[in-house]
Amino acid sequence: MSSKLVIVESPAKARTIGKMLGKDYQIFASMGHIRDLPERSLGVDIANGFLPNYVESKSRAKVIKELRSAAKKSDAVYLAPDPDREGEAIAWHLHEMLKDKTKADFHRVSFHEITKSAIAKAFEHAGELDMHLVDSQQARRVLDRLVGYQISPLLWSQIEKGISAGRVQSVALRLVVEREREILAFEPEEYWNFIIKLSPDASSGGERVFESRLVRIDGEKAKVDNGNDAARILEAIKPSAYKVSGLKFVPKKRYASPPFITSTMQQAASSNLGFSANRTMRIAQQLYEGLDVGAGGTVGLITYMRTDSVNIAREAQDACRGFIAAELGRDYIPEKPNFYKSKASAQEAHEAIRPTDVNLTPERVKPFLDDAQFKLYSLVWRRFVASQMAPAQQAQTTAEIETTGTDGHCYRFRTTATVTTFQGFLKVYRVTEKDEDLVTPEILKNLKEGDECFLRDAMNEQKFTEPPPRFSEASLIRELESNGIGRPSTYATIVNTIQNRRYVLKDSGRLHPSELGFKVNDYLVKTLPDLFQVGFTAGMETRLDEIEEGKLTYTGMLNDFYKDFVTWVDSAKKVGAPSENKAESLIKLLDKVEEWAEPEKRGRRTYDDHKFFNSVQEKFFKDNTVTAKQWQALLQLAVTYKNQIPELEAVASREGFLEELQEAGQKAIEMAEKQKESTASEKDIAQYKDLFSAFDNVKWAEPENRRGRTYDDKKFFDSIKKQAESGKKLSDKQMAVVGRFAVKYKDQLSNFDDISSRLGVTIEEGEQGGALQDPEVLKLLETLSKVTKWAEPTKKGRRVYDDKVFYESLQRQADDGRKLSPKQVFALKKLAGKYSKKDPEQNTDESAQ
Repeated sequence: MSSKLVIVESPAKARTIGKMLGKDYQIFASMGHIRDLPERSLGVDIANGFLPNYVESKSRAKVIKELRSAAKKSDAVYLAPDPDREGEAIAWHLHEMLKDKTKADFHRVSFHEITKSAIAKAFEHAGELDMHLVDSQQARRVLDRLVGYQISPLLWSQIEKGISAGRVQSVALRLVVEREREILAFEPEEYWNFIIKLSPDASSGGERVFESRLVRIDGEKAKVDNGNDAARILEAIKPSAYKVSGLKFVPKKRYASPPFITSTMQQAASSNLGFSANRTMRIAQQLYEGLDVGAGGTVGLITYMRTDSVNIAREAQDACRGFIAAELGRDYIPEKPNFYKSKASAQEAHEAIRPTDVNLTPERVKPFLDDAQFKLYSLVWRRFVASQMAPAQQAQTTAEIETTGTDGHCYRFRTTATVTTFQGFLKVYRVTEKDEDLVTPEILKNLKEGDECFLRDAMNEQKFTEPPPRFSEASLIRELESNGIGRPSTYATIVNTIQNRRYVLKDSGRLHPSELGFKVNDYLVKTLPDLFQVGFTAGMETRLDEIEEGKLTYTGMLNDFYKDFVTWVDSAKKVGAPSENKAESLIKLLDKVEEWAEPEKRGRRTYDDHKFFNSVQEKFFKDNTVTAKQWQALLQLAVTYKNQIPELEAVASREGFLEELQEAGQKAIEMAEKQKESTASEKDIAQYKDLFSAFDNVKWAEPENRRGRTYDDKKFFDSIKKQAESGKKLSDKQMAVVGRFAVKYKDQLSNFDDISSRLGVTIEEGEQGGALQDPEVLKLLETLSKVTKWAEPTKKGRRVYDDKVFYESLQRQADDGRKLSPKQVFALKKLAGKYSKKDPEQNTDESAQ
């Protein structure tokens, strides 16, 4: 066994590097982080310098055991996670976990691309862990834990259980909410555009026509905001004579954009490919970690994809210039190499995202990539090559046409056209270009100042100003970046998290807040305005950068933050809480109540008004405080028992909580109405009793286990029946389920026709239910669920055939209650037949899918 141990994060990276290093090295994957803060406790010793209490990941227990065993037998351990804060932290955690288990020397190897030369160079110059990077990552982790663990409980008490706040994600939510409110508050303004069609030819049959737009009226910017003026102007310009009043020919250069950084790659992939930020990063990870490209073997195709630097290695730049000269010609190379300036906070040691070998063109590697990998690689490759090319040469022609209308006013129209005279970088990177109009520039080119033009048509169009657009994932990332919020490694996670928490929803590619998102944002902004301010969050990112640069200490930064944070949280807890006098006056009033309602059990909880009041009263006697939530509950109690407190309104008016009391009264009325709506009427109860009694003698199917879920018709039916018997009104969805059961067990129901008529179901509709799937289909799915060894995926053209993935998609469809189509059933039968053979791996028939 080799005495050189190399540890990376992922199996894919391990495979690629393993082939490059050879048999002298043993490669292991840590599968990401092997230690983290505990899930169910704060895990930070605030009193002792914010010391994190890391615990080993239970899900990584097997990996940890294997790593310790391998380290024990090794002479050297090379820590090779990704070259950023997160990667450095993983490397440090590995070192801390293994250092007492081995006598081996530890080395940190860092590389920005996975190629033979880069890997060889990294191992040749193996170094030490960068503790500034580690401290920066730990500071971020501790910050996020402090905020999450101390702010989330406030949300639970005010909005709903189980939701959470995030230090950065909540600011991203704020941006989305504020944009939505801008849109809702927007008042459109009317304006009118005027477009005329002109020809330099007097002949009415002339085909040389160009359009011109009104820009000035009597030398002032044209602004028409109502239909009457628009109609008057249109009539005034129709019989007028038009002359060319000005011509301008301006040569222009259009320069290429810099190569991608993380944010710009995510934005371009969203705009041009329709990829989410998360999907973009997942595919980029695959391209970085390495793919088999035939004769070249397994190699990383792009450099590290989490970067905010536009720097390019000199070797890569020279190689690119050589490629451009050979493939496109020397005219496409600028005299001096193109250099781009990174923003001040960028990590200069990093490179931009670029292909590791410019000679691996998209067309050359296309046969080895799936469609998504090919599209993203093409985007990266073309952007990089274009960034090293000469600018495009363009000619812009502008013609100004004037007329004096019949109303005596001077109207000036303008036509601008641009034509590319030398493509330059546009020959390679033209993903967002529109086809240029090659006719209009020629017409303008032949015009002379003072020439007469002839009106062919005149039109006006009513327009309204538009509200600011909702964010897409790409534009939200751009907004985060421009505000200094987040870093390359976190953009996708931020955008993904606010959607996973259902604070933000995506509709047609655009993000908008959910009702829950509005509530969470409004509460956080109201109670913790400083913490969730855009500028403050950006400032914290800068301080994390300063820790990374060694300008600030981990404990110093956290101490400064925590002083303010404690004050903010304490203030937030008091928002909505009553003054001591208010609380005392209401508690004294409620203490006069003599007849309390009997305790009421709802679900698993028992509600006891008297017991609750006593607990609040006892706490108030101890510390003279009542929380905002307790205050609202006391107000509700006061409304409930107001008949026993004749002086309630007078005291409330005197102590200044009459308005709050009235609001509580209104809420009580609304709750009572909701409860009334969800309560079954006597007629409903009679119908339910009659309906459910029809199923008394049904022999229910045995519970069935599918993909880890148990489907039990009787248990499901009984739960609905229990709700009906408790006096609750059943929803349309619940009644539909009863209808499907009626269809399924129709042979056992003597009055099926009557039941189906009452429920409004047919046999065909009932068979759509998930529990009513074709028994043969269920049997086939059950058979395939027992397959332990699936055939390897095979690729045919651009399509990948994967039996396991195909089976799982059908199983999910069945689990979701959707009936399989005849075509899917046929494919399922073929698949089941394939795996019923003794040696299924010998069968590579792809036609089942």
